[in-house]
Amino acid sequence: MGPLGALSALVLSGCLSTFGGGMSDELREKGVSAPADVLEIWDTGWTINDNPVIGMKVRVRPADRPAFEATIEKTTVSRIAVPQFQPGARLWVRFDPDDPRLVAVDPEGPSRPAASSGNPYRDGFVGSTNVGASFLPPPAAPAVYLGTADSAADVQALYENDYALLGASSASGAPDVGPALEHGREVGAALVVVYGRFLPPAGRALDVLPYRPRPAGAGGEQGSGAVRGAALFSNLGPDDQVASYWGKTRPAILGIVSRPLDGEEQARLGRRDGIVVEGVSSRSPAEAAGIQAGDVVVAVDGRPLPDAREVPALITSLAGRKVRFDLLRGGRPLSVDVSLHPASP
Repeated sequence: MGPLGALSALVLSGCLSTFGGGMSDELREKGVSAPADVLEIWDTGWTINDNPVIGMKVRVRPADRPAFEATIEKTTVSRIAVPQFQPGARLWVRFDPDDPRLVAVDPEGPSRPAASSGNPYRDGFVGSTNVGASFLPPPAAPAVYLGTADSAADVQALYENDYALLGASSASGAPDVGPALEHGREVGAALVVVYGRFLPPAGRALDVLPYRPRPAGAGGEQGSGAVRGAALFSNLGPDDQVASYWGKTRPAILGIVSRPLDGEEQARLGRRDGIVVEGVSSRSPAEAAGIQAGDVVVAVDGRPLPDAREVPALITSLAGRKVRFDLLRGGRPLSVDVSLHPASP
């Protein structure tokens, strides 16, 4: 797998495959890309930063065989983008030709044309699927940083600091950072992170990316955007360059990853209602209030949580308010007041 494929795979592993919707290296290498129609969606009860994790049934329409149905078990969808994934919507997937049951969302879609535009970073660009993430307006010109030797940690740190990947470009023998910045402006990037040998912009140094991952245990756990994996670009040659493009996302209303109680937890706590906090985002309302990974939320604003699937709508209805959260921490009751962010426009 090339460096750009590695970037897409790692980012997807943090955003999707943790929840069953990512693409394996084998599927990326041997899979066939095809359009697919959404037939059915369902709520899994999981949420990430107030956004629901859904399952999808799709009808895949390959060019070389009859259409067939398949299931993508879990995919995170922004709450404002759910209408885009209703039955009848179309997206690109990749399937295993030997076992068509293996299907994943394809972040690259159909192949790009070979014609050159004169900008190698535009020509080599592969977009990332953000499934409706809500972005802040981009600046007039993106900031640019040199990535570190631990590019997997760079990705994790950027997600923890409310950035989301727009895509990446690979090039060879193109050390001028100017074309990468030009394409960053074209795709609405707030930040461009480059890897390989680059010449700094005229009149200024090319600084190293200042963000580092939050240590495990700080605020409970790593942020909800945590991405784990090996270094992305250890195989870059002396004349290879990669540029990754990042948009700044709007703050989450609450800022947690949550899931329903499993059977063991229900038995241990003697209850079926509530949600388990899996992770807490950096600088989020949840972190400011002291909510930690492992906490069990049993009520919000005095309302019990019998159905985890209803939590995103409840949080959205309370956006912008100071709300009491009733928790269990280590089995002991605890209440905290959370000043929720306003809902994104």
